[in-house]
Amino acid sequence: MRLKESKEAFQIHRLAKSRRFLGILFVVGMIYGFVSYDLVHKKKQRQGRLEVHLDSTSSNASHLSSFEQNYIMQGNVSWSGELQCPSQGTEIGSSFLRLKNFMEDGEWREEGAFNIFLTETSCSSRPNYRAWCSVESMAHENPEGLVWYVMTSPEVDLQDGLVKQLLGRHKNLRLVTANLSEIFDGTPLQELYHSGAWNSDTKWPAANLSDMLRLAIVWLAGGFYSDTDVICISPLTGLRNVIGLAEYNLVNGANFHFDRHHPMLEYFMVHLNDHFNPYVWGENGPRTVSAVLRDVCKEDVLFQDLECEGVRILSHAAFNPVQPNGRVLLFQRTQEKNIRKRFPYSYAIHFWNRMTHSQPVFKNTDSVYDLAAASFCPISRRAATQNSPYY
Repeated sequence: MRLKESKEAFQIHRLAKSRRFLGILFVVGMIYGFVSYDLVHKKKQRQGRLEVHLDSTSSNASHLSSFEQNYIMQGNVSWSGELQCPSQGTEIGSSFLRLKNFMEDGEWREEGAFNIFLTETSCSSRPNYRAWCSVESMAHENPEGLVWYVMTSPEVDLQDGLVKQLLGRHKNLRLVTANLSEIFDGTPLQELYHSGAWNSDTKWPAANLSDMLRLAIVWLAGGFYSDTDVICISPLTGLRNVIGLAEYNLVNGANFHFDRHHPMLEYFMVHLNDHFNPYVWGENGPRTVSAVLRDVCKEDVLFQDLECEGVRILSHAAFNPVQPNGRVLLFQRTQEKNIRKRFPYSYAIHFWNRMTHSQPVFKNTDSVYDLAAASFCPISRRAATQNSPYY
């Protein structure tokens, strides 16, 4: 009897032990599965980060905030050492204009040409109206210059008729696409571009790419660069090798002019390549150019009219007459209706899109933005308000 009970107890013990062993195996298997999935998922994120950000095109991205439409990639974008933006207009009769490659256009190489560059780096084929306002204002105020809107998208959307109107009115406006390898190769940013670090583990790959592209394209061609949250209010063609203060001891890379192959641009690119930071907003833009200028000019503080290496720093009034902490004033009624009189020492007005993208501009309210748009980008403003009281 005792022998039988002992055998039964042994069997029960062995069964319990087996179950514990199987339980351990199950837990280990689950842990292994989770770890493996996490590693593979992160690897895919690193290899194809661009594809994660958006799965809809700009013309069908109404669910995205204005901020997202400006700073992350749009459409089924792919990355394999080279940015590949999607094409929407390959069919005959499409409402898309296929863009010429910037590198194949020889006009910017012509002696005496004053080039003005703006860029679209999110792969959008349909930039927003504020971006077109900026482009139009540059063409409007600089009829003797060549205004280049360099887009990463291979085409531009023609559906609302705005692009055709702008091209018909401003004969100095050029819409082109960019083969980025052709632009970056041979510059200090070649390694950074092809590494894809600008696109990995960051909230704003399009902004990172913009910080890089502006330096490389002005290095390549020479000319004036402007962000697309700027309205030009006076001609720029008299400026040469200048950059403007934004705040105390900080210059802004949103507007600048440099001659082709200017050594300061090379310093900027080398610093950006060596100290690229995808995690902090502004680190690759204003903080980069400010750090380099302080180092090259051997000054602890950057100030108006400082000159070194053939570069002059302009006052904040030149491009940033309203500083970030006063940005709300740009969208409020102003007593002075003449924008040039309101900003007599300014070439352009920076509207600080990162902080004001959600602020609507109401038509005929005498705000600084709407008055500037009415005077310097009337075609874009008319298109923006055709079916809406604000834009």
